[in-house]
Amino acid sequence: MPSPLVETRHLLLLSALEEVGSLNAAARKLHLSPSALSQQLRELEDRLGGALFHRQWRRLVLTAAGQRLTEAARSVLGELTRAEAETRELLRGASGTLRVATVCLQSYRWLPELLKSFSRDWPGTEVTVVTEAGVAPAEWLLARKLDVALVAGEVRKSPRIRMEPLFRDELVALVGREHPWASSRQRQIDVRTFADQHLWLDEGALRADAPLGRALAKAGGLSPRKVTLIPMTGGLPVEMVRANLGVTVLPRWAVAPQLDDGGLRAFRIGPRGLWLDWAVATRDGETEPALTAFVAALRAHHPGPRGRQIHRR
Repeated sequence: MPSPLVETRHLLLLSALEEVGSLNAAARKLHLSPSALSQQLRELEDRLGGALFHRQWRRLVLTAAGQRLTEAARSVLGELTRAEAETRELLRGASGTLRVATVCLQSYRWLPELLKSFSRDWPGTEVTVVTEAGVAPAEWLLARKLDVALVAGEVRKSPRIRMEPLFRDELVALVGREHPWASSRQRQIDVRTFADQHLWLDEGALRADAPLGRALAKAGGLSPRKVTLIPMTGGLPVEMVRANLGVTVLPRWAVAPQLDDGGLRAFRIGPRGLWLDWAVATRDGETEPALTAFVAALRAHHPGPRGRQIHRR
């Protein structure tokens, strides 16, 4: 195998340039002089045989080639950082590591409690949360860069991946107390009522394979009046609807604690509701005790409605 032309210092350079956008700012971030960093960039471009950035006055804008290499830099540096942390834990006496991801950002609200409980029972196992693996958990599992994933909906099927059903998760429409829906005695809304609403959603909610995306397609390809894409973490979607700025769609378990103060109302979407089937994905045939214990803990700690669990067949 030929030696790579790109070194770690080049990956750090690309990551810094993408983050701050200028050579001087990147040099400060990396504690180098601008001339030294400029020399590194010219060296990298010479090795690869072409420009990675367009020079636009004082800013550097990625070319298509530069974008591809920068994406790889983010992935490699993230994996290297995790490997270093896990190695330090192993050297300090940890017996192993477990890399975990979920496709739902909302899950990171309850995952810490699970990790805390698991760490008490398995103090020698270092658990690492790999957030970027949530985009394509099957690929990360097959590449052995991930050990367990919490997945929902349609997932790439593979004979090398084991899927264990967990629970069914209902998605509900959430509005503030001054929203016109809030005064209604009804407990459900028709998906077609989204046509004149401003929805605050994450970028995956309207995909063709997502429950809301499928429901809108069945309603004749209906589109909401306005959609603002927003991360589902940090409580921001709830605060937007609490301020009566529109509607969001979230798991019922995630909004239940927010309904007690009377400031919010949740509505079932359609007569039967919108549901996600959740499962635990691992590589088939792997039976390490720590992994088995973590999956068991996940089944015990998930926030889904206990009456809606999906049992193994």
